[in-house]
Amino acid sequence: MISDSVLQLAIKTAKSSPSKKKIGAILLRKNKVIVTATNLEKKTHPIQAFLAEKVGLDEKIYLHAEVNALIKSKEKADTIVVARIGGHGHDELRMSKPCPICQMALEMNNVNRVIYSTNEGFLQQWR
Repeated sequence: MISDSVLQLAIKTAKSSPSKKKIGAILLRKNKVIVTATNLEKKTHPIQAFLAEKVGLDEKIYLHAEVNALIKSKEKADTIVVARIGGHGHDELRMSKPCPICQMALEMNNVNRVIYSTNEGFLQQWR
């Protein structure tokens, strides 16, 4: 199980996103944080563009938090925690299940456990 402090870090990271849709991602290896990242709707990356084209979502070339984290990471990760914050005060959890682009990126990088926020809390999914 993931510690509450990691879940809180994912929420804090999401809140720090400069984008309108506030999403944060935390990569873990053996339950240790190796990198944090946010989505960046004003930036892209060749890897993001390649993946978007590969899954038929060419318009989704802005940098997603999950892909951003994988690009920033110097180590292989086994788990990702993704949080999305919304609502009027940007303090409510929202659905952050990785999209097809991010799912492909996670599979290509052998990240086999995904924990993501929903409107009710966090869910865990294994590959």
